[in-house]
Amino acid sequence: MRRALTGIAAVALLLAGSGCGSSSPKAAQAPTTDATTTTSTTTPRATNQGVTINLHSEPGVTPVQLERANTLIENTIKDLKRFRTPAQAYAAGYRSIGDALTGDEHYVNWSYANDGHILDPKRPESVVYERVNGKQQAVAAMYGMPFGSTFADVPDVGGALTQWHVHANLCLTDNPEQRVVAGLTSIGGACPPGTSKAGNTPMLHVWIYPNPCGPFAALEGIGAGQVPAGQTRNCDTKNASVR
Repeated sequence: MRRALTGIAAVALLLAGSGCGSSSPKAAQAPTTDATTTTSTTTPRATNQGVTINLHSEPGVTPVQLERANTLIENTIKDLKRFRTPAQAYAAGYRSIGDALTGDEHYVNWSYANDGHILDPKRPESVVYERVNGKQQAVAAMYGMPFGSTFADVPDVGGALTQWHVHANLCLTDNPEQRVVAGLTSIGGACPPGTSKAGNTPMLHVWIYPNPCGPFAALEGIGAGQVPAGQTRNCDTKNASVR
């Protein structure tokens, strides 16, 4: 599966005519609230197509954080079964943001964007589709915080395992029912008339298929969004095979 320029920001590059590139990702050292650390693994929790979830910890990740991360993957796998195809997502109120050209297409339910449900696998803000064996299939959920939230508001899911990101330079059309990617601007720049910035609302991907940078990988490449200040993009190769 192609992950180098995936999802929301990738199609903006195509529309804006930008070149692509990436830097070598390093594990983000996010602060944790629990004092105890561990380097062990958890007991296998669930399976997806015969592959067992069994996240490996990272330095500074506590048993509690590891448990939360495993639980989020487990529940995401279970609840995304309702959205195996784009048609099922559409019937549930999700609409494409127009990034199918990238190979990874985000369907967003805009009524969930500010509904007070945070990290709810039964109401993911976005479902990501990719062609698997020639058919579009749900490969990830993207969870978003309520509008107006900042990195200071995000819950501690899995410590350094789970890295949130924003899209402060992404322009979307203003249709409240189906916003579509229109291009990129600078962080301090303005979007064209009829469009507005996606803003600083933090988001978190949970991939239910193996990802080279792990099951919580943020987007990569130019236009991929911004991670918290002082962090570098997390590439969790230790958990790249987990699904």
